[in-house]
Amino acid sequence: MPRLLSQALRASGAPLLFGFRLWAAICLALFIAFWLELDNASWAGTTAALVCQPRLGASMRNGWFRVVGTVVGAAAIVLLSAAFPQDRAAFLIGLALLCGASAFVAAQLANASALSASLVGATAAIVAGGELGAVGGPNGQAFLLAVSRATEICIGVAAAGIVLASTHVGVASHRLHEQISGIAAEIRSHVSNMLVNAGGALPDSQLVRRDLARRIIGLNAQIDEAIGESWQVRYNASLLQRALEGLLQALMSWRILALRLSALQGDVAAQQAGRILQIAPQFALADAQPQPAAAASPDRRAYASTARALLREPAASPSMRLLADETARIMAGFCRMLDGLALLRDGRVPLTSTRTRRRAPSDLLPALVAALRSFSVVLIAAALWIATAWPNGSTAIVWAALATVIFAAAGDESFARVSAWALGTGMAAGCAAVTAFAVLPNVHSFVGLSLVLGLYLVPAGALSTLPLKPPVFGAMATLFVPLLNPENQMSYDTLQFYNASMAVVVGCCIGAMSYLILPPVSPAIRTRRLLRLTLRDFRSLCRPDADASREDWETLMYGRLAAIPDSATPQQRSEILAALSLGLTLIRLRRALRSLPLNSELGEALASLAHGDVAVARDDLQRVDMALARRASALGRATADRTRGLLKVMDDGLAQQAAYFSGGSLQ
Repeated sequence: MPRLLSQALRASGAPLLFGFRLWAAICLALFIAFWLELDNASWAGTTAALVCQPRLGASMRNGWFRVVGTVVGAAAIVLLSAAFPQDRAAFLIGLALLCGASAFVAAQLANASALSASLVGATAAIVAGGELGAVGGPNGQAFLLAVSRATEICIGVAAAGIVLASTHVGVASHRLHEQISGIAAEIRSHVSNMLVNAGGALPDSQLVRRDLARRIIGLNAQIDEAIGESWQVRYNASLLQRALEGLLQALMSWRILALRLSALQGDVAAQQAGRILQIAPQFALADAQPQPAAAASPDRRAYASTARALLREPAASPSMRLLADETARIMAGFCRMLDGLALLRDGRVPLTSTRTRRRAPSDLLPALVAALRSFSVVLIAAALWIATAWPNGSTAIVWAALATVIFAAAGDESFARVSAWALGTGMAAGCAAVTAFAVLPNVHSFVGLSLVLGLYLVPAGALSTLPLKPPVFGAMATLFVPLLNPENQMSYDTLQFYNASMAVVVGCCIGAMSYLILPPVSPAIRTRRLLRLTLRDFRSLCRPDADASREDWETLMYGRLAAIPDSATPQQRSEILAALSLGLTLIRLRRALRSLPLNSELGEALASLAHGDVAVARDDLQRVDMALARRASALGRATADRTRGLLKVMDDGLAQQAAYFSGGSLQ
């Protein structure tokens, strides 16, 4: 029994500690707001609750983006009020458009950027709710309300940041370092096994590569946390993005190696793989421990030296040239990964400059649906308010808008989250009623108010970190303060509290119901659309006038990989990866043949591929390969072999994914 009690206490330590942090942040925000005598201190406490998260990096990163979104949203609603000073209908339509635009942008972004975009519409709705009042129509107080609400929100962000930074030690950088090192070690181990066992029965590694690609893309959220914890990581965040790109590059080159080795005869494959192992000792032992985590500086030099040796290797055949080049690309990808690890471990930054790559929009349909939902909900809530002449109808508009804007970027989980949010709001309203009328009348100091809040917030915050129903308990912890609405001079008007609480609950329920009436685009439809868009873009890349660079294609395809739903089948993930790999190979092939007298023959093959004639395109590519073989002496053996290796990559990829590139798998 004592052992079980000790284990229970250790397991509950971290959740309870977060509950105390949440309580301290809210109390600090309320104290500052009361001291400044702001008119609605509850928004400061609510913001502090929203900013507080169990992980320090996520809290700090989201806090700064909340400030940006708040300032932009406050400025936008002031401009909207100035444009329609006496026109309630136009003002409400403008508010609906602003919330819809905010939801559209948030659905296109991810992590903290999406939060900042959603806060634009949320802040606009909050200020508009105070401006409309009970009777409706802009009252000319937009600027003062915007300044007041923005100040309250910034106080909440600052209070949460102070509490978290002084009581929490961030481990996001260490955790990200371990995850990147672990993924790199897995890739290295699998490539080693493949090279050592070449010539025999190679294991099917497609499922492993698809899972690794999903894990690599998922590290973007961890990067956001690391950025929030360290200013040095923040100013060199592009190194971490390059580290992920390096892992994806290694993954694609591993795929090309696997396809080429499986296409060769057993003895030829074993001979060529053995030569690669001689040049690249990093792959000599399949069970070797991952070197990148040990010492980044010497390992990076070793990887770079190996890459140069592989590129200089005088290959005896196009296949050997291809194996050497792709192994060199794996080494180059590991070098980029090691730069990111050096930044995370000891803050070292390479002398070469890097620039942040913006993720390209993947598919506009989910964002358009989110924008239409938010726009419609604001208008429906406004129509309900006007029709019923409800004094607290403007509050319902605010919370209905918040329910659709804040969860616009949640994707497949949006309905589950907003439903739990609505349920948690109802439960928090009941607890707030008991607190307001049974407990607070006997409390006459801020210390007493803080203790009362702690009795509720500490357990609610602790429960929100457990894998039970975190959205429900999260809503209970976050929305308790606005429902209780503590003030310098508390009002215990039962009818007023009932109307205000009912408006919050009704607004949240309207927002939740909107996800049933206009649900998000299903994962299956989104996956098919992403595959169709990717195939369309790949075929556009095959046209003679295509001028996409390697950076453009990688940016576009990384966005598609990040947007593909978790429920996508392994085959569908493989098709996305194949399009990424063949697109990059095509760009390199065009560059290689640009100075050779075979550009027109390649154009014929690509024209067939652009029309989905995969079989004809493969025949045309083989003719180009034969022409290069005949002219190898005149063109230069190394150049011809390298170009023929790219042609073999195209042929292997088209053979493996013929159904997709012909369009048959999308029917």
